[in-house]
Amino acid sequence: MLRTGDAAALLDRQTHEGMVVPDYGGYCFANVPGTVGDVFDVDVGRSLPTDVFGGVDTDVSHVVVVLLDGLGWRRWRRDSEDHRFLSRLGERGSVTPLTTVCPSSTATAITTVHTGATPAEHGVLGWDVHLPEHGDIVGAFPHAVREDVVGDVAGGRTPATESADLVAADPVYPTLVDAGVEAHVVQGSETLGTDYADATFGGAEQVPADGPRETARAVRRVVESADGQTYTYAYLPQLDATSHEFGTDSGAYHDALATLTRCLSRELYDRLDPETAAETLLVATADHGMVDLEPGPAGCLDLSTVDGVTAGLKRRPSGEPSPPFADPRLTHLAVRAGGVDGVVDALEPHGVDAFTREEVRELGLYGLDHGVVFERRAGDLVLTHPEMKLVHPAVEDVVSHVGMHGGLTPREMLVPFAAARLSDLQ
Repeated sequence: MLRTGDAAALLDRQTHEGMVVPDYGGYCFANVPGTVGDVFDVDVGRSLPTDVFGGVDTDVSHVVVVLLDGLGWRRWRRDSEDHRFLSRLGERGSVTPLTTVCPSSTATAITTVHTGATPAEHGVLGWDVHLPEHGDIVGAFPHAVREDVVGDVAGGRTPATESADLVAADPVYPTLVDAGVEAHVVQGSETLGTDYADATFGGAEQVPADGPRETARAVRRVVESADGQTYTYAYLPQLDATSHEFGTDSGAYHDALATLTRCLSRELYDRLDPETAAETLLVATADHGMVDLEPGPAGCLDLSTVDGVTAGLKRRPSGEPSPPFADPRLTHLAVRAGGVDGVVDALEPHGVDAFTREEVRELGLYGLDHGVVFERRAGDLVLTHPEMKLVHPAVEDVVSHVGMHGGLTPREMLVPFAAARLSDLQ
């Protein structure tokens, strides 16, 4: 059952002045790990309301979570009938809308799905993480200091902090393994064995699989060969990458979705042995949705060109202004003392929505509790724009992008949580 009515109700509850605020205490992507843990009677954090499994038998030995990067609720609804992998989940299982986390960004949401922590708790507040104690802005996945961060040592170096400290929360996998549940992370070989992977996937077996066909095949082999309970997480980035380049209305997008879903349905619906399928719960979800924006400079607001912004920023030891950080759709600024009102006034004519730290806490943008990690890493202002990318020299690569995420629009913020016993899908 595709719970379309629930999406309208969720948006009605969680929309503030046109922006969608995460439902951290209820229907939120942040609660997916805790929900998986509940299937095994293992507490790894907050869980979703039990009705996300309405009509689905969860008395199983195996849970498979397939994360389709970028497949938001709106595109699931639009395209699911055309793809057997998606349509059967809607017809024979339950598909519930969730809000994702803030920002609706891969680096932030993926850290959440492996730790069960909100962004305020794990501290990855976007692609770039501000570490003021080291004077660094660090890319979470590459674990490298951003090239435009000036100082005594050139950008691109390994930061002073370890990846395990960059992510200020522990992975859920050791708790599952200690309870007798084998854990596996299946994704591209180039993303495994990195500093980020070792810190965030710790306790899980890292299973390399390149491309949709190999990923789907690896998932099937993991569950078929298991002797006991297993949790298998599989990550597929192809839709996200295609959306960035071509948008979600493109032929390339539809081709990528067809390839992904065909590989998954073939391995899990057609080839998985029936006995294992009867003991396997399949969950399909996404880290964020996508919104198509104007490619090129027309779809961007260059913060460095807005009069009054640069003058209001804090200065680094070199005297250079502290550069923006976090995400091009939800950008943080470190503002000098007394400069907040001036920067907000400068940005308002450009349609930018600006939040102070106090407003962020009141809205609950990054979690239920904005504690010390958030206070240390957040900017003095958080900016977003409903229709534009907020750019600066460090993010010039996104200027040409069509599909974007990270912001607070419904297309970016609503994601599906689809669940069914695999034997019901065969």
